Amino acid sequence: MANDTTIKIRVLVTISKDSMSASVVLKKPLPTEPPITDVEILDALKEKNIIHGIEQDNIERIIREREYSIPVRVAKGAKPEKGKNSEFQYHFNTTAEHKPDVDKDGRIDYKNINFIQNVKKGTVLVTKIPAQPGEPGKNIYGTEIKGPDGKELPFKGGANTEISEDGNELIASKNGTIVFLHDKVSVNDVTVIKGDVDFNTGNIKCLGSVRVLGNVKTGFEIESDGDLEVVGNVEDCNIDIKGNIMVKGGFFGKGSGLMKARGDVYIKFTEGQRIEAGGDVVIGGEVVNCQILCGGNVLVNGKRGKIVGGEVRAHREIRASFLGAESGTQTLLSVAYNPELMTKLKENTKETNRLKEDNDRVKEVMVGLYKLKMSGKMTDDQDNALKKLKEFQKELPTNLENLQKEKEAIQEELKQFEGARIVADEVIYPGVKASFGLVYRDILEETEKCILQLDDNKIFFSELKAGD
Repeated sequence: MANDTTIKIRVLVTISKDSMSASVVLKKPLPTEPPITDVEILDALKEKNIIHGIEQDNIERIIREREYSIPVRVAKGAKPEKGKNSEFQYHFNTTAEHKPDVDKDGRIDYKNINFIQNVKKGTVLVTKIPAQPGEPGKNIYGTEIKGPDGKELPFKGGANTEISEDGNELIASKNGTIVFLHDKVSVNDVTVIKGDVDFNTGNIKCLGSVRVLGNVKTGFEIESDGDLEVVGNVEDCNIDIKGNIMVKGGFFGKGSGLMKARGDVYIKFTEGQRIEAGGDVVIGGEVVNCQILCGGNVLVNGKRGKIVGGEVRAHREIRASFLGAESGTQTLLSVAYNPELMTKLKENTKETNRLKEDNDRVKEVMVGLYKLKMSGKMTDDQDNALKKLKEFQKELPTNLENLQKEKEAIQEELKQFEGARIVADEVIYPGVKASFGLVYRDILEETEKCILQLDDNKIFFSELKAGD
């Protein structure tokens, strides 16, 4: 074993600022000196009080490979791990699980979906799995480091729900129907219309959920704070629902209908109508000449599912087996577009450029005014003008900084659109115009099984593979 002096000269130990790793640099021994051994390195670590996480394999390697003058990690602490946040177990079908059956021919069956779920007072709706404590770690000195505990998340309970005494269960406080929207659980009353919504019922306006066992006829309105389920068809009418909508038939007519939901919309088929949704729009077969605007995805299911004509705008994804038609019907498909954010970004850029251009002009004017001041020929008005220009220059850095912060905030929000795509499971036809934000591409050739995505402000095709 080398003496202390040799160790200090031949083995240099470096410790990270967080004391979670240590590296050594070996100095090549002189011809007259003995080779460096693992014992010599371990003694150097011991001298620095490093006792935990020593990586013996690395030490043996640098001796064997004679890795001199290169820093090599030889000790690594164990990082603490954060405990799991509390989790929630739902004792009912969430909206995302309302998926219809698709037969071998691609036909969609909505008949057997229990969209509106009834519940009795006292029923446990959600169970909370408490947050877990963190796992401790150790630094290279062997000192234990406490792992942060998981966060205890609160229940998102809405109307007619209560929390159990132990705080781990959300319970229905009355009979009603479950409304699940944006992770919030409520229990609302249910209004059941046993036939059609027509002249016999008049318009429907209620605080709870609505189940229509027949059809919704032309010219009538339904407003609800809960969910809506229609067993039959919906004709030209106005529907405004704060929850989710399920129409087991179609939505059609002369084109004057409007269906709005804060949540998701599930429908068998639709033609010539307008649909607006805060979440997804899921359609069982055909979308023909419709206007659809949603904050989620537009998904047309089934082997025969198609979008033909009209305009469809979605937050992240538009998908169907067939997009457009062989006849070249103009079909507008748009993803990754938020008009409000894009307008804000445009105004921000315009204002930033204006301030910079104004600053250039201000500099030129100030040079002339300073010359007048130095010559003693400046008037009072010109002196006031100079003061205002100085104030402009003084405030300019702050104004530009605020605009930059605003721009960064907008761009951060726009990141939610990353990965947006348009998918044709079978064919996309000429006549389709695909837009990603402000970038668009006219489809000129029929293309099978493809994905359209945006990269570097260009829309490109990629092949649709299994699992995409």
